[in-house]
Amino acid sequence: MARFDEAARRSVRDLLNHAVAALDHAGVANARLDAELMLARAAGVARERVLAGDVALGAAARSGYAALVDRRIAREPLAYILGRKEFYSLEFEVTPAVLIPRPETETVVAAALALLATRPAARV
Repeated sequence: MARFDEAARRSVRDLLNHAVAALDHAGVANARLDAELMLARAAGVARERVLAGDVALGAAARSGYAALVDRRIAREPLAYILGRKEFYSLEFEVTPAVLIPRPETETVVAAALALLATRPAARV
């Protein structure tokens, strides 16, 4: 597999677009979102700054971004790459040693909370 590094000399916008194309080609469902989140991680900024075009990447950050994109192209889950996952409005640290919280589990939590609200003596 060709490494993503080849785009390291491009502008940040070009680098992002190249990542989106590479992820899309690899069949990643949310290629643009994933590329933006990984760029924010590599740059150490919030995604909003990526969207605003307010990101500067040095050589180390570009190399780090390339490594993140390569991991995603290899189908590693984004939560493991980013090391975090939001669940029920809380952010959790995620590693390959834990299960990634799933959106459908929030429905189960909401149902459990609704049931517990009717039972004031219940403890969880």
